[in-house]
Amino acid sequence: MPSPFKKPWHFDKFKEDKEGDYVKIVGILQGDWKAEIEHARSKGVTNQNYNEQRYEHAANVKSKDHVVEDADNPDGKPEATMFRKVNYDKFPGEFPQFTKITNMLGFNTNEKLTCKFNDQYPNDQLMWHIDNLPGNPRKDRVIDNPEFKYQHPDKVRFLITLEDWEPGQIFQFGNIVYTQWEAGTIFAWEWSTLPHVTWNGSWTKRPCLQITGTATEDTWDIIARGSKDWTPIV
Repeated sequence: MPSPFKKPWHFDKFKEDKEGDYVKIVGILQGDWKAEIEHARSKGVTNQNYNEQRYEHAANVKSKDHVVEDADNPDGKPEATMFRKVNYDKFPGEFPQFTKITNMLGFNTNEKLTCKFNDQYPNDQLMWHIDNLPGNPRKDRVIDNPEFKYQHPDKVRFLITLEDWEPGQIFQFGNIVYTQWEAGTIFAWEWSTLPHVTWNGSWTKRPCLQITGTATEDTWDIIARGSKDWTPIV
């Protein structure tokens, strides 16, 4: 079963996007993970800056692509902290609720799976971007560029909110802006070409799970059939 999302994104900022074409809410989880939020924070979150890339022997060194894009976009501030994270899968047995959420999404466990507790502090922001494409994701860098590297078609990313929305917190995927979400809201989106933004302009931290892996037919089925009315219990 292929991904239900369209690609590439159209890069027309005035075109109305329909939920389900490139991004959708596939469900709202019901459960209690408050203790695991605090446990994740107690591990010590790591700051993530968009234009810095960690290497084995040199922390926080800009990659060549990011240096070029910084010069190309002098009005931006991609050095700002985008969020703070803990890879909760690195602590087996310590996050049973987070693990249940991960397992229910049906990933191919024989392939790489990245499981992050994503904590966005007040005034953290992640600029308009495509994952793994540094800099401003213009049409000429994607659709008109024969060298643009699409993500593997079976790769997918989910963002799951762990607390109710607070005024000032924003997700934007393509031309759809999301606010007023409930704790447990599951977002999935077309990972290869869909630009998106997150910003926390509220007065409180915004915790989420960010889970990335290789989809199975079960994963695509969850996305295709899911909706705000699906309320699984974990």
